Amino acid sequence: MKKILLSSTLFLGLLNVQAHADYIPQQQQSISAMAAQYAHMSVADLQKAAKAGQPAAQFYLATRYQSGNEIGKDLKQAFSWFKAAADQGISSAQLNVGRMYADGMGTSINETLARQYFEKAASHGDNRASFNLAVMEEQKKNYMGAYQWYELSTRDGMLDNKVINMSETKKTALAANLTPDQIRTARDRADKWIQAQ
Repeated sequence: MKKILLSSTLFLGLLNVQAHADYIPQQQQSISAMAAQYAHMSVADLQKAAKAGQPAAQFYLATRYQSGNEIGKDLKQAFSWFKAAADQGISSAQLNVGRMYADGMGTSINETLARQYFEKAASHGDNRASFNLAVMEEQKKNYMGAYQWYELSTRDGMLDNKVINMSETKKTALAANLTPDQIRTARDRADKWIQAQ
């Protein structure tokens, strides 16, 4: 059941990735201005721009490989291009790379790397990544850690309302297993995470 929850939660993150046009951090305004054109480019033009190192083109090319839109579906290629964009700071790509490492989609399962990419996306304020980190902690029965990440997913900058509602429900359920001091400590850790970013 928990594995199904993580997979469905991570899949929810993927669905939301493609719905957000504002996935690019503020410091990358030149990329943001070009993102709309990449969303509608032909695959051949996307491949050319992606190979030239354009992170938004890499992201959109990855989504094409992932969905099989105008090109054969290839999760290994999708992973490769999401990773290229993620390593250049695209938070939605970081979320996807984390999800793909967590589920072994287009790559082998690697929980450590999944966590690293989720943390990168969370550091950009993506509450979907914080939610996925919380689920990972909850699966390990680290309820304070899970509470911390659920708390963060209600406050992060890129707020997905579905994730906020799910996080609030999860925090309420976890509170039954934690003392008031543990809850306070988890909230303090969430505050420190935000301040460190």
